[in-house]
Amino acid sequence: MKQQARAVAWNSAAVIAWMRARMAAAGADPAAITDEPVRFMRLPEVRERVGLSTATVYRLVAADKFPKPFAIDGRSCGA
Repeated sequence: MKQQARAVAWNSAAVIAWMRARMAAAGADPAAITDEPVRFMRLPEVRERVGLSTATVYRLVAADKFPKPFAIDGRSCGA
């Protein structure tokens, strides 16, 4: 029997905080990133928002330099 891959999602507040910290470190205004309601974001949206590849996102997660994803089990929902 084929095993399904485990679905993961990131907390939007954690991703936004990471993006603001990167902007501040680069000398840009972190307030340029607007707040939004806290929700879960799947990998394609995370990649689009932060402009990184899948491999880079997981490399930064492994190095504790990017928020860790949450596992979503069963019939997953990212809302």
